[in-house]
Amino acid sequence: MKQKFHVYNILLTTGEYLENIRIEGPLEDHFSGVAVSLFPVEDIEGKTIVLSIFHIVKADLIKVEE
Repeated sequence: MKQKFHVYNILLTTGEYLENIRIEGPLEDHFSGVAVSLFPVEDIEGKTIVLSIFHIVKADLIKVEE
């Protein structure tokens, strides 16, 4: 089964707006427990960014890629 990538625009508590962030699977799947607070994501250029769940204010799903 092919993994789906979800593409989001994400607003952080710092006011920074990250566009076209690719995440393997839905965003909520990465917050399965209390111990999970950091996770790597990819921007549109393929650069890895590590996000903290405590800094995400809003995440808008743009599209799902297969």
